[in-house]
Amino acid sequence: MISILPWYIFAFTSAIFNTLFQIIRKKAVSKAHAMNFESVRAMYEALLALLLIPFISWSFDKSVLIWIYIVSLIAVIGILYASKAFRHGEISLISPWANMRPFFVAVLAFIFLNEALTIKQIIGISIILISAYLLESDHRISSFIEPLKHLLKSKYSLYFIFATFLFSITSVLDKFVLTTRMDNIFTYSFFIWIFIAVNFNIIHTMMYGFKDTLECLKKEKHLPVIVALCSMLSGLLAYKAFTMAYVSLVMPILMMSTLFTVLLGGRFFHEKNLLFRLGTSVIMLFGAYLIIV
Repeated sequence: MISILPWYIFAFTSAIFNTLFQIIRKKAVSKAHAMNFESVRAMYEALLALLLIPFISWSFDKSVLIWIYIVSLIAVIGILYASKAFRHGEISLISPWANMRPFFVAVLAFIFLNEALTIKQIIGISIILISAYLLESDHRISSFIEPLKHLLKSKYSLYFIFATFLFSITSVLDKFVLTTRMDNIFTYSFFIWIFIAVNFNIIHTMMYGFKDTLECLKKEKHLPVIVALCSMLSGLLAYKAFTMAYVSLVMPILMMSTLFTVLLGGRFFHEKNLLFRLGTSVIMLFGAYLIIV
């Protein structure tokens, strides 16, 4: 039954689970240290990954595990900075920056892969930069450089932009591994989350000890496992959609989660200027679409 569903059902459902992931994660990290929570969440993610074992294919070049481990290291840093941004920043102001990912991917491809930028992509990049400027102004522009100054002072916006840049790198590496070294999404998801959990908890134990992890488990109760489940389902559904349709078709639907997060997350946490932030996110999403297609 699942195999006959169209690709856009997988993509849209992935966007829904990603929205739930971001909102519930915001609620969880508002009460816990980002490193503590993400270490616990990664542990649950690894446990859930064990359910994928029956679907794993072991017939792959084991040297690819080095690539997957590199991806996991980059992902750990990105997850931590994203979590810090959501913990301290407003979700409706932070989440639209995720639409910068196609911009970073296009620039990275231009610099390192010598891929030419088309006129449409240049227009898309310009739209993203303009909408990012408007987003940081948050409907108040007293001077041309004021939003730029505000961005440079907005530590948590910069954290999330940095995280988005790192996730852009992992996106490129994901595609490289899944198209050239390993074509089984369950195998890839299994190893990536096992490695992320190992990395997070080694770093956390070295910095804070294991006691903080146990305290976070008691304090957060069911939230880490719900966040882990939403994250894993979102990722698996997105991978499935990518195997069924072109990236240019799947990505715009996946990125709709930023609109849902701004609207639903902003209302849930009683944030201001939601209509402005939602409109700016739509413009940014359009720019991202021009880069992708």
